[in-house]
Amino acid sequence: MRFAWKRVAWKSLVVLVGGCVAVPAQSPRPIDQAKAVSAFAEAEKLSAKDDGKLWGKTLYGPMLFVQPESRAVVANEADGSGLLQKQGDVFVGVLPKDVMIANTAVDWAGKRWTMVMWPLPVDSPPRERLLMHELFHRIEPDLGIPAASPDNAQLDMLEGRILLQLEWRALAAAMVASWAEQTEAIRDALAFAAKRHELFAGSQETERALMLNEGLAEYTGVSIAAPDVASARWRAIMRLAAPEGETFVRSFAYASGPAYGLLLDVRLPGWRNRVNAKADLAAMLGGTVTSTSAVAVDQRAVVYGGAALRLLETERDVRSKEEKQKYRKLLADGPTLTLPNAGKFNYSFDPNGLVPLEGLGTVYPTLEVTDAWGALSVQQGALLASDFESVRVAAPASVGGTHLTGPGWTLDVAAGWRVVPGDKAGSFVLKKD
Repeated sequence: MRFAWKRVAWKSLVVLVGGCVAVPAQSPRPIDQAKAVSAFAEAEKLSAKDDGKLWGKTLYGPMLFVQPESRAVVANEADGSGLLQKQGDVFVGVLPKDVMIANTAVDWAGKRWTMVMWPLPVDSPPRERLLMHELFHRIEPDLGIPAASPDNAQLDMLEGRILLQLEWRALAAAMVASWAEQTEAIRDALAFAAKRHELFAGSQETERALMLNEGLAEYTGVSIAAPDVASARWRAIMRLAAPEGETFVRSFAYASGPAYGLLLDVRLPGWRNRVNAKADLAAMLGGTVTSTSAVAVDQRAVVYGGAALRLLETERDVRSKEEKQKYRKLLADGPTLTLPNAGKFNYSFDPNGLVPLEGLGTVYPTLEVTDAWGALSVQQGALLASDFESVRVAAPASVGGTHLTGPGWTLDVAAGWRVVPGDKAGSFVLKKD
C-alpha cells in the first residue's frame, strides 16, 4: 500500500530532485484545476484561521498537488526556476520519473513546497487535517525541528505494543477528566511509557524524535481542522481508543502527538514556544504532575483493561513472528539483490505495515525508491537496512537488461550501473560501472 493509494497524511523521508516540464496536451488523468483552486483556498482559509497562533508563523505557502499515476502537477504559485506554466489561477507541469511523489515538504526549483498527492480526501475533516499536517512540515526548519524519521521496532514487540496502548488509554482518560483525575491519568500514561523505555534501551530517544516530526504535525492538523477544542479532543480520543494500522513503529506519533499537544495546551500554556530539536513532549507534560516512580504499573494496567489487551496482543504476536520468519527467509536467508544508498536515496511508503527484523532493519511490504542507480517499485517486501545504507529484495531470476523483475518488485536501472554477483551464492548487488 503506497502513498499514492492511501489518501491520508502519511509521510516519508524524501528529498525530491529533478525538474518539471510543461503538461502535454493529452496528459492522462489531469488534476481538476477548479477543485485544486478550491483546495488551495481551503488551505489558505485554515491558515488564516490559525493566524500564526500555534507556531508564530503562517502555515500557508507554496503548495504542489501531484497526481501519482500521470505525475501531473498543479501549484498555487510560480516556481523559482520558471519550470511551471501559468494556466488561469494556477501553475501546471508534469514531474519527471526520477522525482519521488509523497505527502511531504520539499525544497525544489528555488522554493520550499508542501507536496500533497491528488486526489485529496473527499470528506472535509480528513482533508483539512492532511493539508494542515503537511503545511506544518514546510515550516519545520524555521522552528528548528529536524525531519527525523526513526523506526521504533519496540512498538512491534509484545510488551512494547501493550505498554503503548495502555499509555494511549490513559491519555484518552486524561482528556475527559477533571484536573485531579486528569493528573492521575497522566501519571499512569507516563509510567507506562517509562516502563517501555526501561525495557527497550534507546526507545525514549527514537520515540521522542518521531513525536517532534510527525506528532507535532498531526497535532497541528487536528488542532486547526477541528471547529473547536472539544472536537479536537474527541478526534484525538478516537485515534487513541481505536488504533489504526497493523504496526505502530512509524504511525504511533499520529495518535500520541495530538494527545500530548492538546493536554499541554491545558496544563502548560506557552509550551510551543519551548519546542526545539531537543524538546520532549512527554517530559514537558511530566513536569505538570508529581513523580511517576510510585505508580505500580501492573496494578494500574488493570484499570485500563490490561488483561484483555494482553490476550489480544499475545495472539497477534504469534502471527507477527510467523510473518517475520517469512520475511527473514525471503530477504536474509535466501538469495537477494542489494541496492546501495548512492547519495540520492529517496523513498515513500505506508508506515502502517512495517515489519522490523531484529539486527537487520525493517521490512517495507510496499516501497518506492529512487536513487542514482534508477527506480525500484516493491509490492511484496523489501528490507531497508537499519543504517539506511542499502535496500534488499529477493533475487531476480535473470539480471540481463535495464528493466529487472523479481518476486513482487521491478527495477529500472540507470545508465552506468549494473548487477553483479554478490558474496552469497545466488545473490546479486547493484554496482556503478
